[in-house]
Amino acid sequence: MAQVAVSSIGNPEFINLQPVDINPLMSACEIKVLYLGQNRNRTYIDKDAAMNMAKSLRGAPIVGYYNEDKEDFRDHGEQITMDADGIHFNCLTKPYGFVAPDAKVWFQKFNESDEFGNVIEREYLMTTGYLWTGQYKECKAVFEDDGRPHSMELDHDSLEGHWAEDYNKNIEFFIINDAIFSKLCILGEDIEPCFEESNIKAPEISKNFTKNNKDFTRTLYSMMQDLQAVLKGGTSMGNKDFTVEESTEQVAENFSAEEGKVEQNDTAEIQNSTEAGEASSFVKKNDDDEENKTADDNNDTTDDDEEKKKQPATKNTCEPQNDDKYTTLEQKYNELQQKYSDMESTYQELLKFKQSIESTQKDEMINKFYMLSDEDKKDVIDHKDEYSVDDIEAKLSVIYTKKQLASAQDKSQEQINNNTGTVTYQMSESEAGSVPDWIKAVRAVEKTM
Repeated sequence: MAQVAVSSIGNPEFINLQPVDINPLMSACEIKVLYLGQNRNRTYIDKDAAMNMAKSLRGAPIVGYYNEDKEDFRDHGEQITMDADGIHFNCLTKPYGFVAPDAKVWFQKFNESDEFGNVIEREYLMTTGYLWTGQYKECKAVFEDDGRPHSMELDHDSLEGHWAEDYNKNIEFFIINDAIFSKLCILGEDIEPCFEESNIKAPEISKNFTKNNKDFTRTLYSMMQDLQAVLKGGTSMGNKDFTVEESTEQVAENFSAEEGKVEQNDTAEIQNSTEAGEASSFVKKNDDDEENKTADDNNDTTDDDEEKKKQPATKNTCEPQNDDKYTTLEQKYNELQQKYSDMESTYQELLKFKQSIESTQKDEMINKFYMLSDEDKKDVIDHKDEYSVDDIEAKLSVIYTKKQLASAQDKSQEQINNNTGTVTYQMSESEAGSVPDWIKAVRAVEKTM
């Protein structure tokens, strides 16, 4: 008889785990996934496309193909088998980790040297991940020296893009518009990736993120002090010791507490002033009563009354409040208004200048596609103000590509002869490193068009 398990009726009891509660057999790592622009695999990825692709980074596996004899990782581990049923692609890599669902993803600029020794600024898409170093000892090599080279892999079915020619270099590039990351691959130390300085290593930049947040908290607290001083007419929050270890929530609580103290002090001052005013009115009333007394009353004055007359009259210590605080606030308000007006004027001038520069750049980009007729470019020209320079380039590239493909429809397709035998071919490291499988898929799609 099969066993049956039924959940209990009671509510589940959740364990309150903290973000730092992770498996101790894992180690955090940092990955330079890809850089923007053209790369050596004749592909092009702009920032918008990279931002779309970045949505699929979280949860992606980190894989590798480790060679025991070499004692290091190798390439993508691609194996091709040809038999009577056709061509089959086998993958020899295995998972060594993953990109966490809450991983940080950001862009970072680096100054790198090309093969000619020139310094080039490249902007990388970066993320963080975890490796099972306790389970797989070989992946500890990632945390030695400068780590290991890295190469990303894209899902074939999700790849979207088109071919366009760079007329300055007379080279065609496949412009990627969107794709899903299928894997992030660890490469051997002697394998050069498509994105030259792409690597996976111990956290370096991301480990400073928490420190930067603490600096921001310190700045936020200082700004709140200044704001409190202005709102209270110069009243300071005091010389409270503040350390960067305090969280944003603690800062907010401290600010509220200090604000409450100031309000209490102001209330006490108002009450003291009211009491002093009442005392003054009482003294004044007594003086008036004394002046209104008749002569007969003066004759009946007792010794006690004479003693009271000898005592000095109570002085009204309640001084009238001046308008200094109000005047100071009004001056500061007027100064801020003037600064805002000046900044608004400067902003409008800069905006006009920026728009004129962008308009010139857009016209230059449109003129680059001289091989297209005005009719072909009509939609782009009519909506020039709505498109960015990259949008214009992409749209005109698509139009040009479609025209090129239409003129090439008469080309015959290559026929593939089926082999009756079975042949297994192991790609060399240089071939596997220079021609990723997602580029092969692009070429295969191109041949069928």
